[in-house]
Amino acid sequence: MSALRRMSSFLVASALVLTCGSPQAAQFELVILDDPGEGLNDPESRSPVGGNSGTTLGEQRQIVLEAAAARWAQVLDLSVDLQIGASFRELDCEPTSAVLGSAGPGVLVLNFPGAPEADTLYTAAQANTITGQNTLSSEQNHIFTQYNLRLDEGDSDCLGGNSWYYGLDGNPPSGQVPLFPVVLHELAHGLGFLTLVNLETGALPNNFNDAYTLFLRDTDLDKDWTEMSDAERAQSATNNPNVVWTGSAVDEQSGMLTNPGAFNNGLIRMHAPDKLSPGSSISHWTSDANPPLLMEPSLQQGVFNQLDLTPALFEDIGWPMSNGPIFQDRFEQSR
Repeated sequence: MSALRRMSSFLVASALVLTCGSPQAAQFELVILDDPGEGLNDPESRSPVGGNSGTTLGEQRQIVLEAAAARWAQVLDLSVDLQIGASFRELDCEPTSAVLGSAGPGVLVLNFPGAPEADTLYTAAQANTITGQNTLSSEQNHIFTQYNLRLDEGDSDCLGGNSWYYGLDGNPPSGQVPLFPVVLHELAHGLGFLTLVNLETGALPNNFNDAYTLFLRDTDLDKDWTEMSDAERAQSATNNPNVVWTGSAVDEQSGMLTNPGAFNNGLIRMHAPDKLSPGSSISHWTSDANPPLLMEPSLQQGVFNQLDLTPALFEDIGWPMSNGPIFQDRFEQSR
């Protein structure tokens, strides 16, 4: 399962900055938080695989993260460099399921110049892109993300011994899990594809709406989440299949989905299982989508480099988008 379990903070052990994009344009910068010789710095020798030219385990991991960040840079109209603090850590892993990765925004901002909505929390990545200024200190990152080290440890009690696939060609062999779509998924969370509401209590973060929550509605309660009491939001978080996304950009593009069960009242459903799943509930699309979507609660077979409806959601919450044919690009690459 690829899911955001929690928003985490990390201690910076060592920082190596790698750029992801052309030198002329604003880009993502990968800030490696692993210790020397570990994780993204692992010197174990590896043969190039699937378009990944890295010759060490750490280098192959870095290349995948860089490629996924560059994919997002194609559709977001970045005006400043954005920092991604990244590491490999031992995360939860069982014989039949695992937390493949996690991510979240490092800093939240409200009432900045040009904010799409007043008194609303946005990720610093979005706020800095809108203002054209990087307001973070050198000790901060726009996004924090980590990936499960246990998949490379040969542990049969972790996904039956499955390992990571570091290729960029979308052709993982049996017994390997492609890292590339997992990184795409987690970076989307760090860019703003998540609610910051406490789903157990329904409380808003510091009594402010966040940009994502502005577009959540419960068709059973017949209320937007911004209109609800804390108790109603907590109730709605497990009110499957009634929580939907109301943004117009997603609505216009949702015709790519062929399964009527992915919709409620004509709007795409969010993941709202009867039993609350912290970090997963509400912050993903329904798992009933067909074709499968990048931002479902678990990694689906056939998902690799497609961004499908995610850029449309970013457009809804006010992200500056590339002037290029982003919708055509993401749908043509979706299958």
